[in-house]
Order: sequence, then C-alpha cells, then structure tokens
Amino acid sequence: MKKLLMIIFTLIVLTSIAYPQQMKERKMKNMEKLEQLEKIKLIESLDMDEDTSVRFFARRNESKREIQELEKKTDDIIFELEKSFNSEDKYQDEKQKLLISEMLKNREAIEMRRNQFINSLDDILSTEQIAKLIVFEKRFREEIRNVLFERKPR
Repeated sequence: MKKLLMIIFTLIVLTSIAYPQQMKERKMKNMEKLEQLEKIKLIESLDMDEDTSVRFFARRNESKREIQELEKKTDDIIFELEKSFNSEDKYQDEKQKLLISEMLKNREAIEMRRNQFINSLDDILSTEQIAKLIVFEKRFREEIRNVLFERKPR
C-alpha cells in the first residue's frame, strides 16, 4: 500500500513539474509563429527585396533586443513597486517615488529607442515604406489584440 501511495505521489509531482514546462514551450512556439507571421506580412506590406529585408530585420532585431532589455527593467521596477505595498519601511514613500521616476525614465527610453529605429530606416526604406511600416505595426498589434480578446475589428 505504501509503495502504491509513493508511486502515485511521485507521478503527481512529476506531472505538476512537467505541465508548466509544456505550457512554456507551447507559448514559445506560438510566439515564434506569431513573429514569423509578422515578418512575412511585413515583407509583403513593404514590398521589400531580399537584400533590403535582411538589412531591415537585422536593424529591427537589434532595436527589439534593446527594447526588450528596457522592458525587463520596467518589469523589475513594477515588481519592486508591488513588493513595496506590503512593506513596513518608514521610508517607503520616498522609495516608491524613486521607483516611479525610474519607471517613467525607462518608458521614455523605450519610446526614444523606437523613434531612433524609425528615424534610422531612411537609408534602407523609402519614406512611403516607413509610413507603411508605422501603419502596419499599429494595425498588426490591434489585430492580435482583437484575436486575443475575441473582439470584433473596428
């Protein structure tokens, strides 16, 4: 009987460990598919040739990497803010003000990096292609948001 209980317990533990890993892998695959779809649609929308698309995506990937690092810092700041809600520290107000200031600076840095990316494209893309990129990114985000939240498009 003890052996049976131990086997069942082991199976439950192993299953509870494996399930989150499978969910994470599935999420990563879905993100990769979404990124591939976005790239294909972008190439079509901007009517880029192979050389242009290689240069464009190299620059875009670098920009995305930098923005992701800034987003990670913002997430860390948000985590610190959440922790501060339950703190008994008498200097909590000053700490929260500092964290809020840091977060706002980070958000500004993200927007500045996005602006730099758009402004850096004039040697790769035409003005019309840059305009199409801006419209595409807005519409694509809206489309994904609508699919995720099962809304009807406007």
